[in-house]
Amino acid sequence: MNIESHILLDTTIGEVQDALRAGDQPALAVLEGVPTREHRFADYLRDPAKAVRYEQQLAREVAGIDLERLIIAVPMVVTPRPAVGEESMRLRSPYTGPLRDDLDEYNVIAYTIFDVEEGASTGMALFTRNPDGTYTFGLDGDEKFTVTVPVNPSRTFPGMALLREILDETLHLRADLRREGDPEPR
Repeated sequence: MNIESHILLDTTIGEVQDALRAGDQPALAVLEGVPTREHRFADYLRDPAKAVRYEQQLAREVAGIDLERLIIAVPMVVTPRPAVGEESMRLRSPYTGPLRDDLDEYNVIAYTIFDVEEGASTGMALFTRNPDGTYTFGLDGDEKFTVTVPVNPSRTFPGMALLREILDETLHLRADLRREGDPEPR
């Protein structure tokens, strides 16, 4: 991941953390380019069909900008699963109930980032919701050190519907969305 993508990731994760502290749980998307656009979508976590439509809306907006990179970041609950199939974890909305200790669930900010030159990366930034309703982010509570974990996404991972809309079969930005000077698929 290049430095610009790292900055976008850190900034976006920080904005989701700020929203959580303020009592909000939005999906946050940034389409970085000319012009840059930022979106917050509060209903993303409430309805999977709306989440897909939101990502399809973002894909339509990509056609109107000279895209350099994009990110979508969403607070989720993760349930680890035995690695017996394609999915070794299941994501769910925090609105569907509190963490279940019997399932070893934990809170994350799931993200997908795409850079025109470097491709897509997916991962999770872990956080803890404390009993008093506050949140702890970062390594040992030091928010300067946000811990991100790369993941192999499932079809329903945040950002996957968006990538299916904007990438071609070689996993590069579709030809009709590329600006002049973008790298050609190898």
